[in-house]
Amino acid sequence: MPRRRPSPDTDDTIAHLDSETRLFVATTAARRSALELRGAAAFTAVTQALMELRADLRIVDLAARAIAEEIHHSSVYLSVARAYARDEVPAPRPEPIDIPLYPSAGADGERLLRVVGMCSINETMACSFLELCLEGATAPRVREGLRGVLEDEIRHARIGWAYLGSPDVGDAERRLVSEWLQPMLQAQWRGWCDQIATLPVGERVEHGCPSGAAIERAARASVRDLVLPGFARAGVDVAKAVEWFERAAN
Repeated sequence: MPRRRPSPDTDDTIAHLDSETRLFVATTAARRSALELRGAAAFTAVTQALMELRADLRIVDLAARAIAEEIHHSSVYLSVARAYARDEVPAPRPEPIDIPLYPSAGADGERLLRVVGMCSINETMACSFLELCLEGATAPRVREGLRGVLEDEIRHARIGWAYLGSPDVGDAERRLVSEWLQPMLQAQWRGWCDQIATLPVGERVEHGCPSGAAIERAARASVRDLVLPGFARAGVDVAKAVEWFERAAN
């Protein structure tokens, strides 16, 4: 009779790990659980922006679904944290976030930039981060969770690219994005670097926890190979953003 593969929920390999590894993974997963709730708050703002922009209903629907999906991601990471931890891991609570402001962009301009900054930049970078985590992960429970989160994040990134490529975005809107791309990219890059700087020293690659240095390399490659070319293909002038990034990320 063929042997059944253990499901992620019954993975008993965790019990045989050393305490230091279990604490490292549990702490990392708990941290990600809290960050995903911030993502849910961000997509609440993105959905509102798309509604007010009267965007295509299919794009609005993707953004609205992303709120619940980010909350689900939080529960996925919390489940991983609790599986690895020896002590109780409390569930994070939703907290308000600071919504980016874009002075002089105008009301609709701010809405457009909010969608583009959160989705086209941040979520594209998040996909590269998750691909890095999944690439080295061998632990069943972690792989299962990362795979599901990545599938959702790919859709979340597409929200920004879909709106940027829609008939609602004309030459004036592309000029606005061109003007604000470097400041938006700078803010997103700073946010990623700030998060990386607070990561614990070390790595547990097989449990989906790469080192801070590896995450920074993946983030750099994501901006260089995906984010900036994506804006260029959408008709956005990326020259200033490229010039800044080449100085800042090297």
